[in-house]
Amino acid sequence: YGVDPRLARAVAWMESGWQESAVSDIGAVGVMQLLPETWAWVDSYLLGEATPRTADGNVRAGVRFLRWQLDHFRGDVDRALAGWYQGAAAVEKIGFYDDTKQFVSVVKALVGRV
Repeated sequence: YGVDPRLARAVAWMESGWQESAVSDIGAVGVMQLLPETWAWVDSYLLGEATPRTADGNVRAGVRFLRWQLDHFRGDVDRALAGWYQGAAAVEKIGFYDDTKQFVSVVKALVGRV
């Protein structure tokens, strides 16, 4: 999907440590830590097909969602990562939450290192 693989790896590392079985307190799942409703939205609106509920499917849907964030924020990596973490609408309405600022900073520091 034209996403820098170093960025995708950094997001996956930050989200799950590349652990396929990771489940967050709020129900995000897999390597990319997608919420089930986000994964369903990506399948329906961005991919046009259901991806398997496997590590490969999770990464495919996650990278496609990251591409959407990058497109939505016109290539602004900081805003795309913030949109990934806290939601695009919240970024547009409120700006970055403090924990979002930390997430963006750490992911950017991981690019090319993981």
